[in-house]
Amino acid sequence: MSHWYTLQLGNEQQAFEPLRQIQQVFMARFLMTPPGTGRALFSHFDAAEDRVVLFFSPAAADIAVRFRASPCDRPAQDLVLLAGEGDAWHDAAQDERLAA
Repeated sequence: MSHWYTLQLGNEQQAFEPLRQIQQVFMARFLMTPPGTGRALFSHFDAAEDRVVLFFSPAAADIAVRFRASPCDRPAQDLVLLAGEGDAWHDAAQDERLAA
């Protein structure tokens, strides 16, 4: 099973510039890959901790590693798609069911 990756960026103000940079790098790579690769970047705002958390799909591992994101399990469903293929989360769920 491939790993997802997570990166905590701090509160919304702290996250603004790093998030902009990550999205630029992500989109440059995304536009060079064929459709259907499952490359996606998601975010989640943790209100209790006042922080923005990013999640990179397994197909975006190259970018996740570049920004020192940590491997993690597939995230919960309350995510916002920032860039890439929105069905990457659902495709990963299907892959997990098939592997079981």
